[in-house]
Amino acid sequence: MLSAARKWAAGCPRERTSETLLGRQVPRIILIAAAVVVAYLVFSSVVTGLKSHGLAHDENAVRQEIADLQRQRGELVAIREYLSSDEYVESVARRVLGLVKPGETRVIVTSPDAGAEQPPAEATPAAGTWWESLFGP
Repeated sequence: MLSAARKWAAGCPRERTSETLLGRQVPRIILIAAAVVVAYLVFSSVVTGLKSHGLAHDENAVRQEIADLQRQRGELVAIREYLSSDEYVESVARRVLGLVKPGETRVIVTSPDAGAEQPPAEATPAAGTWWESLFGP
């Protein structure tokens, strides 16, 4: 009798019940949920990778800036040491203030005036071209 009921059930259109409907939708819901989770994980890993790349680029730029600032600091320390040295103080005293050491004589050199005697200009030939004056006519 059981087989006759199966044959009759196989020949008749089945009525969808909530169990069969749930039985079919449960795998689809799981697949959709899994696809959403996988898409979220891929998206978040791509975003994290992009942020990591950007931070690495920023880190390199900051390291370069630190190296430049350390170089500038070294130059400024060297300038400060020179400005506080006796050599610099002496050069400023000589050039700016015109001071001399004991036992030295100050000598001031001046250039000749522009209006003073100038040697006479050479005579240029009045006629002819320059090669004639060099090589003759």
